[in-house]
Amino acid sequence: MISTSGALTTGLNGTSPAVKFPPGYGATLAATVATTTLAAVLAALIARRDALIAIPVSLGLWAITGASVVAEGTELRHTGLTGWGWILVAASVIAAAAGTALAAHRGQASQRPGPRTHRLPASHRGHTQPARP
Repeated sequence: MISTSGALTTGLNGTSPAVKFPPGYGATLAATVATTTLAAVLAALIARRDALIAIPVSLGLWAITGASVVAEGTELRHTGLTGWGWILVAASVIAAAAGTALAAHRGQASQRPGPRTHRLPASHRGHTQPARP
């Protein structure tokens, strides 16, 4: 995930609900969603079936963190903080859905026999007759 710590600490003005976020903060949040999704897709491509557990667990923790940020932002009546929490939740859910679906598909694809491993059914083995002249 792209670090938003620089955006959260640089150029902030005011305190608590009056804090204003610096220019480009929205682009950083959109990049967070895109990068998180890309990371989950790459994890699915690399880890395949193992990613079926790793992706939901790790992104589930991000979703819990995002929900906590939403709750805190709501309590403080801080729309910027609440928005950041929703972005974390959205990035987690979108990335987990994309990564898990791809990992499940890749896991199934690796279980199917390929063209080189195709074998005759047991009923046909040993019953082939040589061609007659």
